[in-house]
Amino acid sequence: MIYTVTFNPSLDYILEGPAVRLGQVNRISGAEMVFGGKGISQSVILTGLGVPNLALGLAGGYTGARLRALLKERGVQEELTEIAGETRINVKLRADRETEINAPGPFVSPQELQRLLDRIDLLRSGDVLSFGGSVPRGVPLSIVRDILKSVEGRGVFTAVDADGDLLRQSLEGAPSLVKPNLSEAAQLLKIAPDRPGFAEEAARRIQKMGAKNVLLSMGGDGAALLTQEGEFYRLAAPQGRVRGTTGAGDSLLAGFLAGRAQGRDWFGAFHLSVAAGSATAFAGRLASGEEILRTEAAMKMR
Repeated sequence: MIYTVTFNPSLDYILEGPAVRLGQVNRISGAEMVFGGKGISQSVILTGLGVPNLALGLAGGYTGARLRALLKERGVQEELTEIAGETRINVKLRADRETEINAPGPFVSPQELQRLLDRIDLLRSGDVLSFGGSVPRGVPLSIVRDILKSVEGRGVFTAVDADGDLLRQSLEGAPSLVKPNLSEAAQLLKIAPDRPGFAEEAARRIQKMGAKNVLLSMGGDGAALLTQEGEFYRLAAPQGRVRGTTGAGDSLLAGFLAGRAQGRDWFGAFHLSVAAGSATAFAGRLASGEEILRTEAAMKMR
């Protein structure tokens, strides 16, 4: 079973219009409220691809209830731990430029966090544990590292999609896989992402910091994969009209986990991974399983 963990999920309020001008009244052409959070998005993609999974995390209040309802509508199985605070609302502006305004999230008490940790402690050999996103107030930046160390030696495959200090500390727990994007890798390593050979250099340096495998998302340039055996792969993104990039990185990781769950080898899983990330970018929302498979089929025809 694949378990996704989202410590700081959200409701995302997506606003669309021709342009946004600060300090002025802006008329928008469309608005939509959707679920948000990296682990949540992974579960949506996995469910669409028919891969059994369970979304874990922390949610509370009216917004937490709405989040659960939206997941139920998509057929996503969840066991989100109830907290007293309100799940956050983020604002995504799709205008002349794509802009995200992310809230910090609620305060989480030690008792609430422990209930989630107790659920994670039930994982057994053969399970997959995938972390995504930030942590809310009350949750230490060492949390992913500590969980990784607690499941070490239990046969659990672990994946991490985070940035900054949360990613840096996670590497100390030797995750099975990490998925930074170009800017997150550059920030972590303190090197420029536009230098020649950056992708392979970054992947190998991140591997030396503790990750067994590194999946690097590169936006319009596709993605790169460095396996624990030292094999380095790159795949270009397929051609298509990009309608929005929110969730593309989450889809990339979910596609990879789905491929491995289906018995694919590293490259086969990587191929599905790039198809999933690209399909979401083309759709402007989290892609359906059918859209992902169509995108992969088109990639094979090139």
